[in-house]
Amino acid sequence: MKHFEIECKWDANTPRAFYLAVCALQNLCGRTVKPRTLHIKDTYLDNTKHALSKQHIALRVRNTDGKWEATFKTRTEIKNGKAVRREETLSLPQVKTSAQALRTLAQKKRWKGIATTDLCVQFTLANTRRLYTFDYSASRLEMALDRVTIYVAGRRVFMQEIELELKQGKTKTLDQFAQLFTQQTNLRHTRISKVKTAESLRKLWKK
Repeated sequence: MKHFEIECKWDANTPRAFYLAVCALQNLCGRTVKPRTLHIKDTYLDNTKHALSKQHIALRVRNTDGKWEATFKTRTEIKNGKAVRREETLSLPQVKTSAQALRTLAQKKRWKGIATTDLCVQFTLANTRRLYTFDYSASRLEMALDRVTIYVAGRRVFMQEIELELKQGKTKTLDQFAQLFTQQTNLRHTRISKVKTAESLRKLWKK
């Protein structure tokens, strides 16, 4: 499946950030929105020469409560907390382990123009996500409250992040909600995403 992901991000590494986020969400929606809890493990891959990173491409294998898929995204800078990027996803219904996922990608050799041989693990993100899906001004939005552990270069780092993604509808609706959300929570937009943080730490600690 091919589409462009449009999302906004906020830094949640401050006291009561998630509480403020939920209060603002319920207030803006005018009703209680119940979340789903997802347990996500993202394994980010590249070859030994870091060819994908040099092309500003992030390739991951995701396990969400036993459901496996591979995804690549074009990396873009986050401007005022907002990112727009191309995203491609490949379902891996027969996969049960990370090793099987790597073998499946290797057997394909290429996927959407990306070489999938000689891949190795760069870092892993373990994420407990509370996901709120809701309608706002005739658009469908999703807000994710992420508690993340980054495993990179034999170390681990904890961080929290809030993501708001446009699933269906108009971009201006996302922008409007994001502006009101920022006003009500006083949370700061993320300058560096959790993936970019992990990549920076990998480069720093692998030296």
